[in-house]
Amino acid sequence: MRSRVMLRTFACAIVAASSVTVLADDAKPDAPAKTPEVKVETEKPATPAKADEKAKADEKPNAAVSADAQKVIDEVAQAYGSLKTLQLEGVFSGKFDVAGQQSGGSIPFTASFESPNKFRHSTKDDVLIGSTGEKAYTYAAEDNIFAQADAPKEKVATKDLPIDMHKIISAQNPSLRLALAKDPGKELVDDVKEAAKVDDTKIGETACPTLKLTMNDGTVLTLAIDPTSHLIRHANLDLRAKLEARKIPNIKEAFYAVDYTTSTPGAAVKAEQFAWAPPAGAKDVKDMKGPANPQGEEGDATAMVGKDVPDFKLAGLDGKTVSKADLKEKVYILDFWATWCPPCRASLPHLSELYQAEKAAGLIVYAVDCSEEKQTVEDFIVKTKLGVPVLLDSDGKAAATFKASGIPETVVVGKDGKVAKVLIGFDPEETPKELKAAVEAAMKK
Repeated sequence: MRSRVMLRTFACAIVAASSVTVLADDAKPDAPAKTPEVKVETEKPATPAKADEKAKADEKPNAAVSADAQKVIDEVAQAYGSLKTLQLEGVFSGKFDVAGQQSGGSIPFTASFESPNKFRHSTKDDVLIGSTGEKAYTYAAEDNIFAQADAPKEKVATKDLPIDMHKIISAQNPSLRLALAKDPGKELVDDVKEAAKVDDTKIGETACPTLKLTMNDGTVLTLAIDPTSHLIRHANLDLRAKLEARKIPNIKEAFYAVDYTTSTPGAAVKAEQFAWAPPAGAKDVKDMKGPANPQGEEGDATAMVGKDVPDFKLAGLDGKTVSKADLKEKVYILDFWATWCPPCRASLPHLSELYQAEKAAGLIVYAVDCSEEKQTVEDFIVKTKLGVPVLLDSDGKAAATFKASGIPETVVVGKDGKVAKVLIGFDPEETPKELKAAVEAAMKK
């Protein structure tokens, strides 16, 4: 369970970081991820004229890059661009001490790559992703579910990889991301405001040239580069500035890191390293009813608006169950959250305030905890004195049914039993206003 929580936490961080180049992309995990944030908004289609302008803008990085940083970037781009094969081992880790809550941990991973389009990234006890050269796939062993699509025949921008696999690669394995990228130099400076070379990072006895990439949102990505191979040796994503901008209090530590223990360019690889077929009994997400792809987009959830609320039956901390049938002809909110998620914790006081103000008028609110132990939730409730009833989605099935690919996800249901509003992420300035307006509109009908 720990590794899945780490993935969800990173998704939360992606929403926090919004758009981070090598370590995290414009995404959402379990997340999949924009965040502590954050209200996630779907990009509107561009008009033809604006699309041309956008395409031209995308061709040119907008980063202010120092001359010495550019030299390192060019060396890194050359190294990754010329790779034929690559073997990697490493550890993805993180630590949060935010708003009085602590969380963190580490997940080991291995990866193999063969140019242009074969790869495999395996995280201990978690998701497996890869490409056979013909098919790209993701596989969640714990749930025995998979998704697959045709693999690109040549290298592409990693955001164009199918089934949203770039989100996991960007988060957990930035070295693999650059190996797969059509233009690794461009991906290094995507959404970067300023790129500078800072003091070398000492790793063991090796002095590694180090890049400090300051993103447009203030998030800082630090990359230590192996001086011989010019491949990434260590990556650290500091999220404090982003969280502070979202007015999340008492931020002592908030970072994710990837440390490569083995990085072997030109390694001998075998065809069987990239072979994959769905295990016996595995379910293809496209054939599943209800739950969406674990890497689903925000649109999966917002598409519920105007439709009958999905069936659910959840137990509360007191053991009593609550179901869709129990809430017939009521206006209610289901807020999907977790104790490890900073934007969730930031949003809960606002949710409680709305509940206290409107419950006399008939509003019902439930905070639906996603896949955590009951004791963990109880301890959090006691510590925070949360004034909202809590339900436990211990197996994650309700979150899947409600397509909660990014949390917090707040679902407003009207008296007619239809979904009136879905809000994903949390923006302290806008989300409470939108939620209040949605509730007031539903109460009037």
